[in-house]
Amino acid sequence: MSRNPSGRTYVITGAASGIGLALVTRILDREPTADILGIDLAACPDTRVRAAICDLSDLDAIADLDLPDHVDALANVAGVPGTAPAGTVLAVNTLGMRALTFRVLDRMGPGASIVNVASIAAHRNTQSPEAIAALLNVTDCDRLDAWLAAHPIDGPAAYDTSKRAVVDWTVALSAALQSRHIRANAVSPGPTETPILVDFEASMGVDAIARSAAHVGRHGTAAESAAAVAFLLSEDAAWINGIDLPVEGGLTATRAALLPAPLTSPRIAPTAKGLSR
Repeated sequence: MSRNPSGRTYVITGAASGIGLALVTRILDREPTADILGIDLAACPDTRVRAAICDLSDLDAIADLDLPDHVDALANVAGVPGTAPAGTVLAVNTLGMRALTFRVLDRMGPGASIVNVASIAAHRNTQSPEAIAALLNVTDCDRLDAWLAAHPIDGPAAYDTSKRAVVDWTVALSAALQSRHIRANAVSPGPTETPILVDFEASMGVDAIARSAAHVGRHGTAAESAAAVAFLLSEDAAWINGIDLPVEGGLTATRAALLPAPLTSPRIAPTAKGLSR
């Protein structure tokens, strides 16, 4: 595929539904000349997108993808929830994501941008930093099986670990790409109204997901997370690099707030007219 002469070229995974589809819609509604390759297990329903069907747990399938010659922006949105086996979760969320990113990086130049969708579930990870580093050194499915044998975890724990790995890898990737002037950031949604929310209820517990909504009033929408991804991919975010942006309505703040009376207002003493300015 050649370079798009009239607009930016995007590669977006998970484009068939949820945050990925919302991102496709947002970009094309604002950039009608954008060229988007949408990668997923199913075709993107937005006919403005060139769809590529690919199982992102299959490294051979990723190697066979027909990618554009030049890519301005990559959004790694696709992810597997903890209802899937641990090996599948890690294969898609870490190994496949990295494999696709390396293929796309060969087509990126200065000013390009990468956004990896992680999750606030990364904070639930129980694996050590050394184990995460070892996971991010895995280069094929056999080595992934070996990692799981050394670190036996189930699907829900694998999801949390995979998202911790995404956040950590994004930071390291940003630092490594500084000399190429390519940015890398992560976005970490909280519970979001997408087709796989029921999977998160099954893997994390209905009550736990409901409590999250109770803390902040509702779940997020796919469009809200997509807006954050689109911003970080854009030139408006040119000086934002190497961060993880939570998109969760203040959920983390409501859980972490320790001050007993944050709305206590300072008492301002009366002053002479003209001195209060």
